[in-house]
Amino acid sequence: MRSIWRLALPLMVAGLTQITLNVVDTVLLARLSTSALSAFALAAPVYLVALVIVRGWATAVQVMVARHHGADRHGEVVQVVRTGVLTSAAAGAAVGAVLYLTAVPVLTVLGAGHDLIGPGADYLRVLSFAVPFAAVSFTLQGACAGIGATRVSMYTALLANAVNLPLGLLLIFGADLGVTGAATATLAATAAGTGYVLVYARTRFPHARAVPTVRITRSLWRIGWPEMCAMGIGYLNEALLAAFAARMGTHDLAAYRIVDNLTLVLFTVLTGAATATTILAGQALGAGDRDGAEAWRRAGLRLLTVLHLVPSAVVLLVGGPLTSLIAADPAVADRAWSAIPLALFSLAPLLAALAYGAALRAAGDTRSVMVASVLGDYAALIPLAWLLGVHLDLGLPGLYLAWTAFGILYSLLLRRRHRQAAARRSGDGGGGDQLSGGEPGVDGVHGDEGRGVRPSCPARRAGGPPGS
Repeated sequence: MRSIWRLALPLMVAGLTQITLNVVDTVLLARLSTSALSAFALAAPVYLVALVIVRGWATAVQVMVARHHGADRHGEVVQVVRTGVLTSAAAGAAVGAVLYLTAVPVLTVLGAGHDLIGPGADYLRVLSFAVPFAAVSFTLQGACAGIGATRVSMYTALLANAVNLPLGLLLIFGADLGVTGAATATLAATAAGTGYVLVYARTRFPHARAVPTVRITRSLWRIGWPEMCAMGIGYLNEALLAAFAARMGTHDLAAYRIVDNLTLVLFTVLTGAATATTILAGQALGAGDRDGAEAWRRAGLRLLTVLHLVPSAVVLLVGGPLTSLIAADPAVADRAWSAIPLALFSLAPLLAALAYGAALRAAGDTRSVMVASVLGDYAALIPLAWLLGVHLDLGLPGLYLAWTAFGILYSLLLRRRHRQAAARRSGDGGGGDQLSGGEPGVDGVHGDEGRGVRPSCPARRAGGPPGS
């Protein structure tokens, strides 16, 4: 658990700092007007869909880098990074173009009123130019994390916030640009962070002998497309839930944005630990240590449990006054606070899913994660959210009851898949999915941070992660 924590902490700080971009915009726009906050609440999840689609490719790069790094195939590590950056930049440009062209139709389908479509579409069009920058930044951060250099994600996020906060204040209030000013500040912050991580990555992945890129591109695609689909569909559902909240009323939509930001903060902490578990399990698998990889999964689940319980207790203690500080409208604050306890509870069933998903991703089995996610979405989350939240008029609590059902189903499906994979490996003598190719012993990854997280050897010696 200590080893996972050391690797996860910079990822958590980075994730929380990145979330701060949205939190800052939420707070500033809430102070500007309820209509500005509502336009942002409806448009922001659409932008998030674009981001997570390109982020799925970064997950593929991270998994392959971790596996090759664990097997000491450093030449292939560098080639994976090069190929990943080029393809992610192209994918980001394509997704950004689609976002720009479909901004108005998408918001119309989501049920935005005429007063929200204009500022919401302006927000999306500005941020369509940020998608290629974000795609490259995600890919390079994932590659650095794959070799254990997770601090770059933290530094990148801190830099982005250092740009976003003062520029947001200037553009939203000083230049009176409102939602468009928030988008412009986020674009500038994203570009600044990408520039920094590009410079950093050049010191981590210097020139090394190239290997065929066609094979690496195919391997990235095999891992990346299910992750891109799962994340894109999953966050499209976030947009649908925002649309459900919009049908409940403007106050419900604004309150949903506040609660969603709160749960997103907590979920970001949890995914930091899950990502670290994926990296360490992937490095163990790259070194051929399957028992060590399973030990990382178990330790990751224990850490996830702690990371859910402690922050949830803090939120329950201070959540009421906190929502009143964020929302100027008392009706919005009251509706947000009434949904917070159930929203926190809805994350509990996801803990096992995060641990099982980390193990499956480390083995390159992102397809099973995608199938479980989509089944959970359309067998539980979306129909129950509509039934409970809108049709039966339970409001925001109905949406989070639907999230609870999703988490239970998602965890059960991933547990079943994980046990099937373990049984199959036992039956075939432990062979399977190791990434192949590359020459061992090729220089190309330097630095104590990258070398310092090599879990496979201590896991083999101790039968599990140090300190477990």
